[in-house]
Amino acid sequence: MNIQKYNQRLLAILGSLAVIALAVVMIVSAVIFISDLIPRKRRASTPSGIVINENQVVDTNAFSLKQEISIMEPYQLDSASPVFIIPIGQKDQTTRRTKVLTGGLSFSGEVEDYYYSSFTGLYNNFVLIDYTRDIKRPVFDSKIALTEWAYMKVDNSQLILFKGTANDLNQDGRLNDDDFQSLYVFNIATLEVKELSFDNQTVREFEPLSKTSKIYVRTGIDLNGDKTFSYYSEPTDLYFYDVATGESETLVPEDVKREIQSILSE
Repeated sequence: MNIQKYNQRLLAILGSLAVIALAVVMIVSAVIFISDLIPRKRRASTPSGIVINENQVVDTNAFSLKQEISIMEPYQLDSASPVFIIPIGQKDQTTRRTKVLTGGLSFSGEVEDYYYSSFTGLYNNFVLIDYTRDIKRPVFDSKIALTEWAYMKVDNSQLILFKGTANDLNQDGRLNDDDFQSLYVFNIATLEVKELSFDNQTVREFEPLSKTSKIYVRTGIDLNGDKTFSYYSEPTDLYFYDVATGESETLVPEDVKREIQSILSE
C-alpha cells in the first residue's frame, strides 16, 4: 500500500516537472518569436579607407571627421645596413606579414642575393629612414591609400613595392580597395617612385618570380566601364614587370588572346 502511494506521488512529481518544462519552452519560444518581430536599430557600418573628401563621408553640419596618423613598427630592410621603413597607418590598423622568400644556396655553393617579404594592411604613407645617408623622409608626397607592400632585394637593387590608389574613382570620399589600384615601385637608392597602371584595369595582386628581377601583376578588366571590377563577371589579365628595367609586357600576346577568344566565341 505504501509502495502504491509512493508511486503515485512520484508520478505526480514527474508530471508537474514535465508541465513546468513545457511551460518554460513555450515562454522562451514566444520571447524569441516576439523579439524577431521587433525591428532592431543597427548602427551603420563605416567603410574603412583614407578620407579624401570629408563632405562625402559624414554630415559635416553635425560633426567633423579627422584622421590621425599612427606610427607603426619599423622594419629593417637589410640586417647588414641601418635602413628602415616605417608604415604610417590610422587608428585600429594592423600589419600582417603574408609571405617571405629568400635566396638559398645555389648548385655552385654561392649564396644568391635575393630576398622578398610582403605585408598587408591599410596605410596612408611610409617613412624611409637611412642612417648611413642621413635620410628621414616620406615615400609619398600626396594622399594615397596603400593596401599591400613588399620589400624586394635583387642583386644590388633594393626596392619597395606598393599596391594602392590615389584616385577616388567611385566618388565615395574615401581611398581604399574599392578604387582601382596601381603598382608603385620605390627605388631606395634613387628615392624615385614609379607608378605602373593599366587602362580600365585594376591591379589585383603582384607576386615575384623567385630569384629574378621580374614580378607578375594580375589585373582585373573593367569591361562595362563602370569604374568597378566584378570578379564573377569580368575577366583578368596577367603581366610581367621587370623591376630592374622598368619594362612591362602582357604574359599572353594580344594575337594569341584574339585567337583564343575567337575559338571561344564560335
